[in-house]
Amino acid sequence: MTQPANRRPHVAIEMLDPEHCKILTHALQNVLSIGLAEITYAQLIDGLPTIDTVWEMRGIWAPQGHPLLNHKKLCKDALERARKFRDEFDPAVLRFDSLVRTEFPSPIVVPLLLSTDILQVMQRYQRAAPASREFKMRLIELVAAGIHQIAVILFQSDDKVHSKEHIHIVHSWKREPDWMDTGRREPVLFEYPDPPPTLFCHWDYINHEQYPYGLADVAGYWAEDRIIGGITVFDRGKSGTECNDIYIHSAREDYTPRVSRLLESQFNDLIEFLLSEQPSATPLPILPSEANEPRYDSWDAMAVHRIFRDPWERTIPSERPESRDVACGD
Repeated sequence: MTQPANRRPHVAIEMLDPEHCKILTHALQNVLSIGLAEITYAQLIDGLPTIDTVWEMRGIWAPQGHPLLNHKKLCKDALERARKFRDEFDPAVLRFDSLVRTEFPSPIVVPLLLSTDILQVMQRYQRAAPASREFKMRLIELVAAGIHQIAVILFQSDDKVHSKEHIHIVHSWKREPDWMDTGRREPVLFEYPDPPPTLFCHWDYINHEQYPYGLADVAGYWAEDRIIGGITVFDRGKSGTECNDIYIHSAREDYTPRVSRLLESQFNDLIEFLLSEQPSATPLPILPSEANEPRYDSWDAMAVHRIFRDPWERTIPSERPESRDVACGD
């Protein structure tokens, strides 16, 4: 079991030396400057995602009668408040959890008890030479964690455009059972699936019971997916703590659900954007295509190839599912 977030040690980016702290802070500010980040964080401030955003996400749906169907645009002041948050935001306020321990099911070829320690990530980032691939990988890892943590802050805030009661009604809405005509003599009563724990979600990252910040972390993964184009995960190697290669796990409806390796050109474009003094364009969101190989089913990615960012981010079955998608990279 993970400890409650308020009882675990936390790490701030201020622990980095001035040079590495400046680079990370600047990279986060570059991300916050783009319109996609504004709209993403504005939806968290609004309290509800727009219906177009929900329709773009795989596994999330809003059937007839859903109260979100009329939420076609951000409510008044949400975008302005997001911009104000961005302009006043100090990355030094970010606090990352340290020493998260979790148990794994047996098929994962890493120690059964692993620590995801953000302090170690920062130390490896700081030790890496700025021009090295290790430095660039760790920078992307910390930027993704920063995007996530900003979303956690906004999701947890009570200062929303919509009331807490209205937000709860919309997020928990479920369609009543329906009699479906199947062509048989008698219609069949169809039970609609339960709603996700929050509409701010990437369907593969909803195990809020085991997350440090619960539902806020679910929203954090959603924000990563919206801004970056997917969850950034890494080839962790035999030790489970390495950063050997970078993959993206998208939740977009029209893109592969597999965990896809970033192209070298996508990696370089992202680094150039993060390090640019005045970026003129952004490569975000990065969306996978058939060119992104190898691509792994989510189960295989984590259990066989040890590809994840945090070992507690996904819960996978202890046995390999027969229905997994392995069209590429079995």
